[in-house]
Amino acid sequence: MRHSISKSVLILLLPLMTSFFLSCSSDDESVDKVVQVTDTETLSKRLEQILDESDFPGFTVGIAKNGNPSFQQSYGYKDISSNSLYDNQTLQPIGSISKTFIGVATVKAIELGLFTLETPINDILDQPIVNPKNNTVDIKVKHLVSHTSGLVDTEEAYVTSYYILPNENVNTTGGQLLVNEGIIQRQSKSLKEFIEAYYYESGDYYSADNFSNNAPGTNEQYSNIASSLMAYLIEKASSISYREFVQENIFKPLKMFNTTFSYQEPLNHFATLYRDVNTPLPFYDLESYPDGSVKISNQDMMKYIMNMIKGRRGESTTLFSKASYELLFSEVIPSSSHTIFWDLENNGDLGHDGGDYGLTTELSFNGSHNSGFFILTNYDTSDDAHERYYAETAIKIKKAIISYINL
Repeated sequence: MRHSISKSVLILLLPLMTSFFLSCSSDDESVDKVVQVTDTETLSKRLEQILDESDFPGFTVGIAKNGNPSFQQSYGYKDISSNSLYDNQTLQPIGSISKTFIGVATVKAIELGLFTLETPINDILDQPIVNPKNNTVDIKVKHLVSHTSGLVDTEEAYVTSYYILPNENVNTTGGQLLVNEGIIQRQSKSLKEFIEAYYYESGDYYSADNFSNNAPGTNEQYSNIASSLMAYLIEKASSISYREFVQENIFKPLKMFNTTFSYQEPLNHFATLYRDVNTPLPFYDLESYPDGSVKISNQDMMKYIMNMIKGRRGESTTLFSKASYELLFSEVIPSSSHTIFWDLENNGDLGHDGGDYGLTTELSFNGSHNSGFFILTNYDTSDDAHERYYAETAIKIKKAIISYINL
């Protein structure tokens, strides 16, 4: 389902919002029992307190402050049944934050001369993709990266991109939950096969509903599958798999040695994902893996966010030139809420969030303030009630984070 949760706006060093956060409290969070954040120790105690009062199985937090990694800590369990604690090396999927890696990979491909933002996607593809509702304007790379392509998701089709891993038990409550959603154990398609099945008339998942009436560049409509199409274009243009392209051009340069797109044995390195604390889910994965299947640890996520902050400030050439970092974080379509796959807020915050069966994630930073944070949890927000509960708990976590950043 790879939905985006409600926008996670990082308000860094903004007195008005900070004052609000520091003054507000709920009925069950009276000031006298809330641990006040005054340093890293009290921040950790406050986060432990929030976990103890929540239904989260576990979560991990990273904070960059004054241009440096400042706080990295994990809480609760990566697997409740084995009493395995969530730690900074625990790997878990991050949902749609994965799309920011497509953004970085796109800019790298542009720098390598493989295409430009103005390149029509059909100049890269062997077989053209045609919007049957509006084919008067070329769909270009810039339209995919800004969610303005006119290519849209249909619930029925993109759920079919999920599959439960072999040897997982589907006869549990969590297993049956996924099966009832249409997610089963089966042989997976390749990214190429999935894209072709969705966008071409001969495909199993093809429908006119996969396309909107809007001309490219005229209407912003978030699309998971169109994001994975961008990753597929990188495959076509580079003549190597998207996995390999990202491994060579992002993971290796940033020394993100444990980050992966795939579950790999032993699985005890990965967090178990939960519908709730009593309902673990079997391990599952995605055919459209670029848009939601990066699996990362706190340790590696800090390397990523630090490079993004430095790149935003013009202080890094690790992945590409300073001009390319500037391109990554610039609006592609005027007045858009996106740069190249990054959410852009009015106050200059950049970030992304992610949600999927059994996981919820947020990442946000502000280059001007030289600070940022991420929250990863193995808690589900696949329905409105869980999303509301997550938001209520996450605001407490972010209040503590912002208090710490503002010290």
